[in-house]
Amino acid sequence: MVIYIEACESGSMFENILLNNINIYATTASNAEESSYACYFDEKRQTYLGDLYSVVWMEDSDVEKINQESLYQQYLIAKRKTNTSHVMQYGDLILGKTHNVSEFQSTENFQHNFIQNYDNNIFQYDVVPSESVLLSIIARRLANIEENSIDKENLERQLAQLIHERAIITNNMQKIASIAVSMNRGDYLETVIEKRLKLTEHDCYISVTQYIQEKCFDLQNEFVLNKLYIMFNLCEIGLDDLIINQAIDQVCYERSSFD
Repeated sequence: MVIYIEACESGSMFENILLNNINIYATTASNAEESSYACYFDEKRQTYLGDLYSVVWMEDSDVEKINQESLYQQYLIAKRKTNTSHVMQYGDLILGKTHNVSEFQSTENFQHNFIQNYDNNIFQYDVVPSESVLLSIIARRLANIEENSIDKENLERQLAQLIHERAIITNNMQKIASIAVSMNRGDYLETVIEKRLKLTEHDCYISVTQYIQEKCFDLQNEFVLNKLYIMFNLCEIGLDDLIINQAIDQVCYERSSFD
């Protein structure tokens, strides 16, 4: 099995988890600690059409002779051309070196002519961190709209509301951390808020994130996801999930309806 994962902190799905002897090879858009990036902003549709890592490996599959290119060779190309995050590989690395891309994507080799200057154009992509996509879209629309228009006023309100919501998310996550560590881990607050520890306490983390979903924020919100490292840091410094969930109760009186 071969897996390509496009997501922020996507390396966390496999790091110290995916075994190297079960015939699974995975590559990810980023390591366990960083964002992935959107690209190809379309002015007509006012949105980003792709994500850089995915665009890179799919364009590579379009132009290379994939019946002669190993998965590992494609990984190296994706790693080099995805210059905004660290593309990673996990699992059975021997599988990656001994099997060609065509075995998992297509047995046919198509040479498409619509991709020009493939080796050069990747660095010209307009990229933005995935959690900042909505902010970027609104800012772009504001930059191109007429002054004193109703649409501009609406967009300015949307932008202000989005910034306000993100401030609430950040503030509440940090409050939860402050309350949780105050019980017996007060010296760890700075570490919990500023560092990204390696996740090993999975049961604790699952319990806490489920409670965040129930009591605080929708985990479909990418900015919420971006702040969840604070929760797994709390687990990693030795706090029990019951203590963390009690802190959540003290901060989140009702679930926010942020998109």
